[in-house]
Amino acid sequence: MSLTLTHIWAETLIDELSRLGVKHICIAPGSRSTPLTLAAVKQSQHPQRPVTLHCHFDERGLGYLALGLAKAGQAPVAVIVTSGTAVANCLPAVVESGLTGEPLIILSADRPFELVDCGANQAIVQRDLFSSHVTAQLDLPTPDAGMPLSALLTKVDQVLAHQAARGGSVHINCPFREPFYGERDAALEAEIRAPIANWYQSQQSYTRHHGRFSTPIERDSLPPSLPPDRPVKTVIVAGALPHGLSASVNRLATALNAVVLADPQSGITSTAPGYDLWLNHPNLQAQLSQAQWVIQLGGRLVSKRLGQWLAQTSAQYWLVTDNAQPLDPHHRAVEQCVVDKRHWSLWLDALTDQVRAACSTSEGLTSSADSPLVWQQTLTNEARAQMEKATDRLSPSLLSEHRLFQQLPTMLPEHVDIFIGNSLAIRLADIWSQLGAYPVFANRGASGIDGLFACAAGVQRCRRQPMLVVLGDTSALYDLNSLALWRETAAPAAMLILNNNGGGIFDSLPVDPQLCDAYYRMPHGLRFEQVAAQFSLNYQQPTCESDLAAALVQAFNTPGTDVIEVVTPAGEAGKILTEQLANMAAQEG
Repeated sequence: MSLTLTHIWAETLIDELSRLGVKHICIAPGSRSTPLTLAAVKQSQHPQRPVTLHCHFDERGLGYLALGLAKAGQAPVAVIVTSGTAVANCLPAVVESGLTGEPLIILSADRPFELVDCGANQAIVQRDLFSSHVTAQLDLPTPDAGMPLSALLTKVDQVLAHQAARGGSVHINCPFREPFYGERDAALEAEIRAPIANWYQSQQSYTRHHGRFSTPIERDSLPPSLPPDRPVKTVIVAGALPHGLSASVNRLATALNAVVLADPQSGITSTAPGYDLWLNHPNLQAQLSQAQWVIQLGGRLVSKRLGQWLAQTSAQYWLVTDNAQPLDPHHRAVEQCVVDKRHWSLWLDALTDQVRAACSTSEGLTSSADSPLVWQQTLTNEARAQMEKATDRLSPSLLSEHRLFQQLPTMLPEHVDIFIGNSLAIRLADIWSQLGAYPVFANRGASGIDGLFACAAGVQRCRRQPMLVVLGDTSALYDLNSLALWRETAAPAAMLILNNNGGGIFDSLPVDPQLCDAYYRMPHGLRFEQVAAQFSLNYQQPTCESDLAAALVQAFNTPGTDVIEVVTPAGEAGKILTEQLANMAAQEG
């Protein structure tokens, strides 16, 4: 009875998840999770709704692999882990998804009630393990013939409906009693399944939740105070955005003659790039502060200096997001517009139409020195000139991290996805790299350095495109286990590891250099050639720009994964950044 019932419960659960849109299931090894694993294997062979299975021996990496799949596919991804600390290892990925909305379904096997909190092996209290970091949780009972399968289905459907409405992770805890292995009772199985025979024969979920129907985007969906009835000086700040919005944002920017400041995650090109650097220029900051209207599209901004400017601007401030989650750490009074991810283009185009209609009845743009058009052109031209000076200060003979990011867009093929690690890497990309032509992925919710190789692997497994992964040496060391995921790839990949011997992000801290080395930077003296060999990955170590360009060409034109290690002196990147900021601050108009 117990064996047959346990497996039917697991199969019913996995089958329902596939009906609710799950196409990928990530599995870690474990015995207690055997019913879920075997159910997932069975579902992978379903003629109409097969799921793709992904395996990893490291649960922390597995969680991030699922995060990458969900990030790229915009659909729920299930994770199967066994009991005990295996579940806890999913917490970092769950935290990230709770902040950025990727839908993960954590399916944790558990010991039954009588084996918890009594000294039984591998048993911990798993209920509420993820606390407020999950959107919803379901603590199932041990499979019991007294509870009909219809109740299991409605409970699962309810949890997934919460997730569909709010995003983020859900946790379904599944306690199972042994045995897990052996022959099932076919007659008993038919008896248990009979009450939901219609569901088995259909291809639909048991409960069908219908969300709010979208209405056409009309003027009523925009805040009443703006758009203005005359042209105003406008800044569009583009944060983490759904892919494919470049044309709509550009139309709005053109209609407003706006300055566009685009984060690397946005898929948009800045009209005044390098703002994290030139905002240290007193005159340029003063000019930007003349803005009368700021439209921030999305959040999770990388630039600290842009965030500081937004905190002090007196402009009217719109914040456009895909849910009602606050994304303003400075707690400004804002007009927050919540727009479904599917309708961003429609909403932006509607706003553009409203702007054009409003401004067509005004006197229009003038050539006066104070007009929005002249303001935008003056600011843009001066910002570009200052960034050209900053670029000239980078030695072309030195393969510094700054020079690398400045030249990186010229070294990439036309079609490649980019995944950028946190800490120094994404900050330098924000300053120097114009990446608007490329899909860029990053983990900017909790901005951790964990799971980056694994998350990037999930993105590539979903999109099946060539990929460049750029991250620092400490981040790479933190997720070495997940290089195992890159031994087989759907398309060529390059792992660009910037090795400055420790946490270069800490170089600018105002602490004693010896303390910085010992307790912040933590130099390790390690290289990655033998690491690449351990995982059967190709390895290259370029020492100049031309060698790096050649290494990238080779990586993207050969199957598999190349580890490309660029070694730079410890402290160099921080020193260059400090000098560049000081040069900007010292500039006159």
